[in-house]
Amino acid sequence: MRATFIFLIISLSLLMPSHVKADETEYVEYTVKKGDTLWDITGGKLSDPFQWPSVWKENPKIKNPDLIYPGQRLRLPKYMLQKQIDVRLPEEKAAERPAVEPAKRMEKGAIRIPPRKPFVVEADMIAASGYIDADIPRVGRVVTTPDGRTIIGNNDTAYIELYSGTPEKGKKFYTVRSLGEIKHPSTGMTIGNLIEVTGIIEVTGQEAGYTKARVLKSFVEIQAGDPIDNYYPIESFPLVKRRTPPVSGTVVASRDLRLISGNFDIVYIDRGSADGVVPGSTFNLVSGEKPNRPIGSIQVISTRPKSAAAIVTKSSTSITRGDYF
Repeated sequence: MRATFIFLIISLSLLMPSHVKADETEYVEYTVKKGDTLWDITGGKLSDPFQWPSVWKENPKIKNPDLIYPGQRLRLPKYMLQKQIDVRLPEEKAAERPAVEPAKRMEKGAIRIPPRKPFVVEADMIAASGYIDADIPRVGRVVTTPDGRTIIGNNDTAYIELYSGTPEKGKKFYTVRSLGEIKHPSTGMTIGNLIEVTGIIEVTGQEAGYTKARVLKSFVEIQAGDPIDNYYPIESFPLVKRRTPPVSGTVVASRDLRLISGNFDIVYIDRGSADGVVPGSTFNLVSGEKPNRPIGSIQVISTRPKSAAAIVTKSSTSITRGDYF
């Protein structure tokens, strides 16, 4: 137990930015409110919902990351903060604002409802969501680091091996990892590999017989041995409802191969661009277990020819493999 604890501390310290000193590691305390999930909290407080596994590690009393309850107190490490945050609830902030007289007198009982802004799917979120593909990228691999570490984070330097050619300085690549083959829950046939995008690296030169690269972004831990894929630009876009093709399909996996998913989690479906599915397509889910009842909805954020990644926009119960639309 003691050895495990020491290993965990060492691993976490390697992921911390190099400029953070031990005595600067402080925490912001957050009290869980009704309806909160770790995804919501990290997305709102840390501006990066994919930080939820790191926050979970910092709160060992939470045994199941899908089960947090109102009143629980979470520690949010300050070194994860991308900007100064205000952890108060919106209504608490509003209470401090001075009352503003409306420009026009409204009829008694009238309610002004501001237009709802569409949810913006950030480029990093699309990249980090990964995808299902028949092949694992084989452009190259991460070999090691100058100091021999096997876990690599933001701004770290890594030695990479490319299987063809020597790239120019400034060329970017994705680091990826296969989480294994995905089999269809109904037919048992292999659909492809679930590819997790772990980060973005940029070539800085040559050293020690390897191509030297700097980590621009790490979505999760980048590890020695991770394959490398060619970089392609991804743009953020507002997630508005778009044409939904008249097709049926199945949820075949969820991000990180989790067994159950909830609001704002990422799931993967067995329909893609070849079936007319586009980012913004919305589908209503039905439980794969009897009684086959409506259980929520998903909206597509990225597509491949025969698969797509989607965000759970509403769920009345857990979303699992085999649920269908």
